[in-house]
Amino acid sequence: MDTSVHQRIASEIARLPTGVQAHIEQVRRGAVELASLHGLDVASAELAAQAHDICRLVPGVELIDMAGKLRLSVTALDRAVPVFLHGPVGAEVLRRDHGLDDEAVLNAVRYHTMGRDGMAPLEKLLFLADKLDPSKVSRYPFITEVDRLAREDLDRAMLRFIDEQSRVFIEAGSVIHPGMNAARNDALLALKGKG
Repeated sequence: MDTSVHQRIASEIARLPTGVQAHIEQVRRGAVELASLHGLDVASAELAAQAHDICRLVPGVELIDMAGKLRLSVTALDRAVPVFLHGPVGAEVLRRDHGLDDEAVLNAVRYHTMGRDGMAPLEKLLFLADKLDPSKVSRYPFITEVDRLAREDLDRAMLRFIDEQSRVFIEAGSVIHPGMNAARNDALLALKGKG
């Protein structure tokens, strides 16, 4: 990978508020650890983690506008909850503005918030590392167990996280993103396949 890509991304991250930078650093540490435990490419995991929230603070109206200009699909759900777009928009901004062309890393960034059907191991790893930031324990009180599972099996951890978070969404009367449902079904089928 071209070091200038890393430098451009690092420069962009340095402009983010310190709280977001701290989150990115926690996700980076978690992603590197999980990649090492699961025999995945550590450099790709680290880059995906560093870049994953590059568009997290973009206001919703602007995310919708950017998605349209980038020719990304914008659903009624995205319009209702624009933060869902920060991963897909971020991936395209990384490609267009920062020269990142690693599709595995771009997909990890693209799907890190809600997941999708057929997630690659790097995508699952980033999805989990993002949720396992210790500062999110009040939001996700079940992450200690998810973290334990993530060290053993990414699919088992995905299923546990999504099941727990889906309960929270249902009890709150909130929507559940179709990507999360698809990721849940995928993880469940993968676990059945493992016996």
